[in-house]
Amino acid sequence: MLRVDVVLGLQWGDEGKGKIVDALAGRYPVVARFQGGPNAGHTLYYNGQKIVLHQIPAGIFHPAVLCLMGDGLVLDPEVLLREVQGLRALGLAPEERLYIGERAHLILPVHRWLESVSEEGEKIGTTRRGIGPAYADRYARRGLPVHAIEAPDFRRQVQRLTAYHEARFPDREPLPIPDTFWEGIELLRTLRRVRVSEWLPRFPAVLAEGSQGTLLDIFAGTYPYVTSSHTTVAGVLAGLSVPAQAIREVYGVLKAYTTRVGEGPFPTEIHGELAAWLQERGQEKGSTTGRLRRCGWLDLVALRYAIQINGVTRLTLTKADVLCGLPEVKVRTGGTDDAPTYTTLPGWQSLSDPAFQAFLTFIEEQTGVPICAISTGPHRHEWLERMPLSS
Repeated sequence: MLRVDVVLGLQWGDEGKGKIVDALAGRYPVVARFQGGPNAGHTLYYNGQKIVLHQIPAGIFHPAVLCLMGDGLVLDPEVLLREVQGLRALGLAPEERLYIGERAHLILPVHRWLESVSEEGEKIGTTRRGIGPAYADRYARRGLPVHAIEAPDFRRQVQRLTAYHEARFPDREPLPIPDTFWEGIELLRTLRRVRVSEWLPRFPAVLAEGSQGTLLDIFAGTYPYVTSSHTTVAGVLAGLSVPAQAIREVYGVLKAYTTRVGEGPFPTEIHGELAAWLQERGQEKGSTTGRLRRCGWLDLVALRYAIQINGVTRLTLTKADVLCGLPEVKVRTGGTDDAPTYTTLPGWQSLSDPAFQAFLTFIEEQTGVPICAISTGPHRHEWLERMPLSS
């Protein structure tokens, strides 16, 4: 039976999932992205060069790994074109190992236009990449799936949906559909498109890659300050058409502290000099938007919730090195969101410091889940395994 292991974020995104996927990917024949769109940004280092992937799975840098963009995605052809061109410039041939779920949906230029002319995105701090409008069209059953690109009247379908949305804002200047959109569609026509429910079971194991984090899930997150898709394990089942029994290991990724981009509640948020220090030292700037991330202490109340609803079996910790040098570290362990209570732990000078080991033990005791690995930096080799990982 197909085995699906999952990497997903347990906070508000930006936990370092791309690095974890890259570190694990070589153990699997397939890495499959199951939800989201180009509002995500997975930062990786390849041959010493910093790369940000927005749609293509992070397994693309492993030459023997096939990469699937699953049915749960909303896919921007223009972003895909830029990503493929960028990977080709690095000497890779992504089209040889990239597969597209035919039931994924397309982001049209009008979807981005909608977020620029409406106030909805501004209210909740979206990335303005057209993600929400594309998912809204999908659920309203008027969206365009990837397989529509083969329809003889596809161009007319795009124009019709564009006109439908432009009619809602007659006082706004409509934007023409750029040539790069059609170039992206032509690229998409050259890539392998598959029926995911039939293609994935050909392989013994799959690593499922998510974007954003649990607390941004459209159902389970801090609504309405959420993304437009299921960032939890539920999104794996729907986005990759796999049965629940296929899920084995669920790797939950968390930072040693917490960050959030955009609006919404943040019970453990830090302000002032310490927040600025964390932003600078942790390079806490959005890889998609460039916005500074809000920073706060680790929230174990929220973490236990994320572990529970995802069935997390193993934790992977990132950015503990950022906190090196602090005299003490706070962790939320209880209270209400309006009045959180904290446990204060000794700080550490290095990741070999006994105080850091005590921090790890504290998290494991509080959550009941082992920390299997620690990221010690942004590069693939900067990685410590504390226990044998799935093969």
